[in-house]
Amino acid sequence: MHESNNVDEQREQDTIRMRPRARLISLIGEELISDERVGVVELVKNAYDADATEVNVVFEVNDAFVPNRLIVSDNGHGMNIENVIKGWFEPGTITKKKNSRSPSGRLYQGAKGVGRFAAARLGIAMFMETKTVDASHGVTALLEWGNFDDDSYLDQIEMTYEKTAMPNRGHGTVLTIEGVNEKKIWEEDDFKNLQYRLSRLISPFDEIGDFKINLVVPSFPDLSGHVESHPLTKKPKYTLKGQICSRGYLNADFHLDGMINKNYTNHKLSKSGEIVGCGAFEFEIRAWDRDRDGLSPLMLEYDMNLSGVRKTLDVFCGVSIYRDGFRVHPYGEVGDDWLSLDNRSRQNPTTRLAKNQVIASIRTSRETNPELKDRTTREGLVHTAEFEQLKEWFERVLSVLENERYSLRPREDARPEYTTTLFEAFDMSDVVKEATSQLGVSHPVTKLVKVKDADIREGVKKLQAHYSRVLLAAGLGQLVDLVIHEIGAPLGRINREIIFIRKTIEKLKIDHEISETLTKSFTSTLGWLEQIGNLRARLDPKTAGKRGRATSFDVTEEVLGNLNLYENLIRKQNLKVEFTRPNNPLIVHMPQSILGQIVANLIDNSIYWLTRHYGDGNGGLIRINIVKVEHGFTIEFSDNGAGIPEHDREKIFEQYYSLKPNGMGLGLFIARQVIEPYGKIIYRDDGDLPGVLFEVSFLQNVGL
Repeated sequence: MHESNNVDEQREQDTIRMRPRARLISLIGEELISDERVGVVELVKNAYDADATEVNVVFEVNDAFVPNRLIVSDNGHGMNIENVIKGWFEPGTITKKKNSRSPSGRLYQGAKGVGRFAAARLGIAMFMETKTVDASHGVTALLEWGNFDDDSYLDQIEMTYEKTAMPNRGHGTVLTIEGVNEKKIWEEDDFKNLQYRLSRLISPFDEIGDFKINLVVPSFPDLSGHVESHPLTKKPKYTLKGQICSRGYLNADFHLDGMINKNYTNHKLSKSGEIVGCGAFEFEIRAWDRDRDGLSPLMLEYDMNLSGVRKTLDVFCGVSIYRDGFRVHPYGEVGDDWLSLDNRSRQNPTTRLAKNQVIASIRTSRETNPELKDRTTREGLVHTAEFEQLKEWFERVLSVLENERYSLRPREDARPEYTTTLFEAFDMSDVVKEATSQLGVSHPVTKLVKVKDADIREGVKKLQAHYSRVLLAAGLGQLVDLVIHEIGAPLGRINREIIFIRKTIEKLKIDHEISETLTKSFTSTLGWLEQIGNLRARLDPKTAGKRGRATSFDVTEEVLGNLNLYENLIRKQNLKVEFTRPNNPLIVHMPQSILGQIVANLIDNSIYWLTRHYGDGNGGLIRINIVKVEHGFTIEFSDNGAGIPEHDREKIFEQYYSLKPNGMGLGLFIARQVIEPYGKIIYRDDGDLPGVLFEVSFLQNVGL
């Protein structure tokens, strides 16, 4: 026997301290801070946290007018030696974690203790001068980022600070960042973007009225001065300003040309029992009509041409999120359409607003919206369920303004909205203007041009309506064709495979219990396949090739078939359907798809609004009554939902008008168009149920 000298059998235990490399500081500054503009914004936020009422951002230039020094100064409470040592010299300090508010009560914008190292992104060295209120001495400190190299450890870096007399300097902090041009060559677009970022940094809700930002750029004096948005951004045609409470009620004022036009008090935007999961929030939405007529007042007031006004709006338009008074980047940035407003507008250009028509602000806070959390990069919010709810609820609010705007805009005789390049080529407004200017109002050529302009406008309006209908019909028909085709082959194959497997099992004579279990499973599977087959059969009349073809069919069977299409949604909502029909089959000869399209649209709308009214899975009633009349039949379709407000009852049949936040506004419009050769569809207000009542009448050309 002998003792083992194996190292594994003589393990030692000890402790060791982590020693971060000094390069961690430059990593924080250069990697976590995404660009130089973000770095400047972080330093401005630090000034706000220091209770400053004013901060100056000054770029100094060399003889070649190239920026080589950045000075950020504020009149905040400043720092003493202890603050400098335990604050600025402690990366990741917990000072702001212990106290969420500044001495004057401001909510801290920086809470992670890393924002100050934005200076590492901006230059090669930083000299700090700071002085507290009523103190005769201040503190200076020098940080040279070149010392924070790859080889050194953080605890080896020595920084120089000094207590020094500052008799002629007021309280606050001055940061002088040297070697700016060695980190980045600043050009005109960079300064414009910085001015834009700073102008949108402070919330427009006037919750921060005691903090002013000044920018000085000697190379570009037009960008220097007090930072604020262009004044025309405060002159919208339409404004909706208010709040959504946690229970989903809207309280807001709608303004037209700066004057209150309508007030919303406890206006319900939620389903029954639905809460605002992201937390209550305030908002302000400013919107413009971007045609010449809509922007002419701004052109006159600010002495700008149409292109200039549009470019200014392009710079500032978008939907921004503000938290505790400061904007959360990048929401609202040029090119950042985080709510997909442009796509929403393309689907419904008459009612829905595009991104370049809206300047909107959403006001949140850490206290009322705790689940809206920062990303670790300090850019944007984490895409949680609460963030998705914020998007959904804002779209509901936006649709309120859009519907008010739609109600106010002339539609019959007014110039159509040339919202796409396809129709812009037909806009003769410039020709009419030039003819009037050169020839006079009474000249025969001017009169002829005006007449032709009116004819073209009317033709474009009809073309747009027809274009929308054709696209929708063609798209639906092609989609149904694809579904019918793609479902058919797999259905047949699966059925044949199951039959083959069953016969194989019978031949193998496997255990009776196993065989019985498999047989039950196959029977269930065949039942489900039969349901899919039935669905395919019900979709067949809606294919592109059969949509306009007249066939003989039973009206009752077609209505029941459409109810079956929505069977799962009806069951999910626990809806009750009352269906009354003639005693005998009601056989008609007409395109089956027309009746199906109208009935399906009414069913779909009722399911949506009953769900909104009662809440998910909480029931509701749909009542359908088919009545045979002379030469045709009628269908009364009603429900017990909230109904449609009186002032919206005619507008629901207009193209692109929708009360749904993301509705296309084509369902009822197309229903009224396709029924014209056969009868009419109207909204009635004399029903037994409290919700909607539509009367669909087929009185001619139905083979009766």
